[in-house]
Amino acid sequence: MRLTDDIKQLIIKYIGDNLTSDEKTDLKLWLDESAEHRVFFEDLLDNHDLINDLNQWSELQASDTMDWNERLKAKTLETIRTSAVKPSPIRNIKHLLPYAAALISIILGGLMYFMVRKQVAPVSNRIVLNDVEAQSNQAEIRLSNGKVLQVSSQKGALVSGDNLTYEDGTILQNASLKGDLMATVNTPAGTMLQLQLEDGSEITLNAKTTLKYPLHFAKNKRVVEVDGEAYFKIAKNKKVPFHVLSNGQQIEVTGTEFNVNTYSKSQSSTTLIEGSINLSAQGQTLQLKPNQQALLASGQLSKKVVDPANYIAWLDNKFYFNETDLHTALQLIGQWYDLQIIYTQPIKETLLYGEIKRTKSLAAVLKILERSHIKFDLIQENGVRKLFVSN
Repeated sequence: MRLTDDIKQLIIKYIGDNLTSDEKTDLKLWLDESAEHRVFFEDLLDNHDLINDLNQWSELQASDTMDWNERLKAKTLETIRTSAVKPSPIRNIKHLLPYAAALISIILGGLMYFMVRKQVAPVSNRIVLNDVEAQSNQAEIRLSNGKVLQVSSQKGALVSGDNLTYEDGTILQNASLKGDLMATVNTPAGTMLQLQLEDGSEITLNAKTTLKYPLHFAKNKRVVEVDGEAYFKIAKNKKVPFHVLSNGQQIEVTGTEFNVNTYSKSQSSTTLIEGSINLSAQGQTLQLKPNQQALLASGQLSKKVVDPANYIAWLDNKFYFNETDLHTALQLIGQWYDLQIIYTQPIKETLLYGEIKRTKSLAAVLKILERSHIKFDLIQENGVRKLFVSN
């Protein structure tokens, strides 16, 4: 990897936010040379101790025009004066100056050491990937009695009752499940799962979603919790409303169809397809009608008119983009293929259109997105798949 003194200085100035426009161009050219450069740069920015040292040095350098030694003496005297114990200032300065005089060498040396160490470190834990195949993994259901069961998504819906069975009649758990047992279902990346609850309500879970629900509802309430994305088709029962808890909000329904998405912790969306629902969060309430979507962001509830097809295409196992910004699209792709998305530079605003089957390999999906002049590098490091994005 090419690490000239000029590149090292550019990195130091980048961390201190002191790059000129020409220097930004030079650094970008170096980053664009190879995926190895971009991985190294991201790893360096993740080294918080070194970054903090460099930032402190940059701030000290920019604070005034006083000589470094004079600033150090002044800062040391100030520290001594404000200390609860006040030993001789001269003795403390003499004691600290040998260390302080070497501070800049240590900080810059730390960066150089990090660079050298990264070059000689074993690379066996880092693999450049050409593709990731779409997978269909087993989901997991944990019961409050301690039992953990693997659930196949290939045998139809998982039906809850006195036993756990599949829609095709196959028994998953034939032991009696009476009582107030709770179930927690987790779907991994690349997997959807359908469930049918005791009351006849149907729920479809998207990838990387958690649903917590009782195997038997109480007579006076029906309550479930979801984290991720799920589509609900609630069995009608006006006497016993159905409540969905998700990311700080509560949804109340008596019989309807809607989609809940809480993948982003900063914003939750609830899209109504049929019927009506009431939402409450942070002391606010609103009612949704079909083709409306509620958003919860920064503690505020709002709603807007939408085309539900844009938000439930995943039920047909496809990505659907209709004026979808690149960040949102890559978040969906990352959820499905289990990727960490890393932007190596600010990305120009890019809107995507079209649909892509989620059964395609990742390489096939990325090839389609590359038509929008987006570049991708795929690396697996320490078991984590990382997708580096640039344009």
